[in-house]
Amino acid sequence: MILYLEAETDIPDLVIDFIEVRLKSGKVVSLNWDESGIERCPVNEYYAAYEGVYFDEEYANGRVGELEEMQVIHVEPYSDSGQTGFIRFKKMIFEDGGRMLTFSEPVWQTEAA
Repeated sequence: MILYLEAETDIPDLVIDFIEVRLKSGKVVSLNWDESGIERCPVNEYYAAYEGVYFDEEYANGRVGELEEMQVIHVEPYSDSGQTGFIRFKKMIFEDGGRMLTFSEPVWQTEAA
């Protein structure tokens, strides 16, 4: 499974360590991944592709249906500079064996805007 993320942030060196979601079953899992590719744009745009997505410790391949009514409940940001700021997920697209599942605004954002 691959997660494509489009976000807006004022943290110039943002890295997302993990994303915690509530699945449609009600179970809370941590989304982690094997590899990430991040693109930061000068106008506070953040794009990332996370390959090899896990639900906690198990690969999520073939399980995209479990995400259908998911809710993002926590995001763990990291910044080498220690900077904190605003993060807003604009779009999350999960690709799993040719099946696509898209979540568009509003997906998730920090309290302070």
